[in-house]
Amino acid sequence: MRIAFVTQADLPNLADDDRLLIEPLASLGVDAVPAVWSDAAVDWTAFDALMIRSCWDYHLQPERFFAWVARVEALGVPIWNPAAILRWNSDKGYLRDLAARGATVIPTLWIGPGDVPPLRDVLDDAGWDEVVIKPAISAAAHDTWRISRADADANDARFQAAARDRQLLVQPYVPEIVAAGEWSLLFAADRFSHAVLKRPRTGDFRVQEHLGGTSVRSDPPGFVIAEAARIVQSVGTPLLYARVDGCVRNGAFHLMEFEALEPSLFLVADPEAPKRFAEAIATKLR
Repeated sequence: MRIAFVTQADLPNLADDDRLLIEPLASLGVDAVPAVWSDAAVDWTAFDALMIRSCWDYHLQPERFFAWVARVEALGVPIWNPAAILRWNSDKGYLRDLAARGATVIPTLWIGPGDVPPLRDVLDDAGWDEVVIKPAISAAAHDTWRISRADADANDARFQAAARDRQLLVQPYVPEIVAAGEWSLLFAADRFSHAVLKRPRTGDFRVQEHLGGTSVRSDPPGFVIAEAARIVQSVGTPLLYARVDGCVRNGAFHLMEFEALEPSLFLVADPEAPKRFAEAIATKLR
């Protein structure tokens, strides 16, 4: 079997984490090679399946990316996760769907596109003193910023410009992320594999490693694993891989992100994780 690990032009040889899958897949008779989604020269029909991995530029050109997904679909080449899931998961509106299915989601206001109220009015109406603002279509904390009530007026022009032609999420700042960390729970073929606890660098609230955040292999409480597994099952479609991000607030797990499009799998954190994910991939192919 030959599969493509689909990546972006800036990572033609894959992210370091994804390369950990190559050897265990080879031992299972699966040849996995990198292929750049935006490279017009790639013959996608040469692969038995495509696995979306480090396409971390999709949010900068979503129409082009999903036009490519549609072309792959039309060719009949299997793509994982399924194209319908990729489209659904590309817009953070999926949080509303998961909340409707029982997930406890960080409180969220949906603003724009179009005419929007002043930022101060948004905070006043919600009763929040500090908020985090992010685009509905974004990745890796792109265009994500934190604002206090004292800074609302000074940042209103930026807020208005950002919401003019796209939808924004406004959420209360969650101090638990700094105090206790944010969990990322990884699932292979809908089964829990491992977890990492992520923390931001001093003075920041974003946990992404390229912004100075750190991640450490950790064992979540049982209720966190159980709730993350329930969220995965609530999607209703078998998934090859998924990542559930959230934090514990007032003794309950609160969902922040559900990643089924191109999540980092933190394979480097657990020596057994590459084997588990490779076996899941091989089983799915067969």
